[in-house]
Amino acid sequence: MAENFFTTITEDDKRTNVLSTISSPVWSGGTATLTAFYTGSVQSGSSGDYYYDVYDKVGSDTTRVVQFAVAYGHIEGSGSLSTTAGNNPTKAIYGQFRNICIRNAATNTRFDFNANGDGTTYKAADVFVVNVNRARYREKIDPGNWELRLTKGANTLRLIDDSGATADSSIKASQRVFNIVSGSISAGATSINTTVIAQSATNGSFGYFYPELGIIVLNAYALNQNALAITLTRSTATNNNTAYELVSAISTGAYFQARREEQIKSSHYFCRVRSDEYNYSQNPTYYTGDNAELINPTFIQDPKAYITTVGLYNKNNELLAVAKLSQPLLKSRDREAVIKVRLDF
Repeated sequence: MAENFFTTITEDDKRTNVLSTISSPVWSGGTATLTAFYTGSVQSGSSGDYYYDVYDKVGSDTTRVVQFAVAYGHIEGSGSLSTTAGNNPTKAIYGQFRNICIRNAATNTRFDFNANGDGTTYKAADVFVVNVNRARYREKIDPGNWELRLTKGANTLRLIDDSGATADSSIKASQRVFNIVSGSISAGATSINTTVIAQSATNGSFGYFYPELGIIVLNAYALNQNALAITLTRSTATNNNTAYELVSAISTGAYFQARREEQIKSSHYFCRVRSDEYNYSQNPTYYTGDNAELINPTFIQDPKAYITTVGLYNKNNELLAVAKLSQPLLKSRDREAVIKVRLDF
């Protein structure tokens, strides 16, 4: 009844650093689409001067999690919720995202919402920013797989990126940039509308989408000139709450669908179980009596066992990982098996 306790995995039975790309819903709990949005009153009195965190559940729900943040930035500090001396939140927001998103931010001091890439330009003084929580998008938001609906009054604007209409995106290291256009991902690229008023030299495009940063930068003036007519209060003399204009439009639109995309590294180990191995069990129910006799006498000549777990050990016989089979695997001298264990990193 001699049995091997360990089987050596040779180099031929390993495949390491296997890259694969997976796509999954962005929002908490594997939710593909957010239809309800909540902010916090405590935040509005502190960080709310700069941005609003948007949650998936009401404030009384202790399981609620931040999904994304909404901010408004103005190059001169207009439209801030708080305008005390030396405090220009919207100016700080504009400068922060300009430095993160714009190439050569030292010389390009404004977001340049080029319309259709034909040389026309609109250098924006103010922007809205939707910044998806890092834990939600992880590596990047999947281009072509998000849609945000903004509603004010009877007007609704559906925003997507134009990655489905062009294979040409601007590249800066791993940072890609796509135009934001009106359309719907449910109908694919055929619903992309690039002829609306916001795609003009006067108003600029709707904005830019940075998938690796999880950032959507919206041209505030384009949203104002669109039928949506988002209100822009540009004043440094009084307290304004311009950022909440977009929060309200998102909440009323009640639709933000997005998926994330990430690459994972996997190692595959092929655990080979020969016919003469692992046919007995160490489970106490397998034996009886003080002499550890087999409960089923037929197992003396024809032993059988069920494999439920595979353990991976190092050279010092220290357990490193455990894999569970989806269902017990019958093992006998008439049956061999190859069990593939995959470790993701």
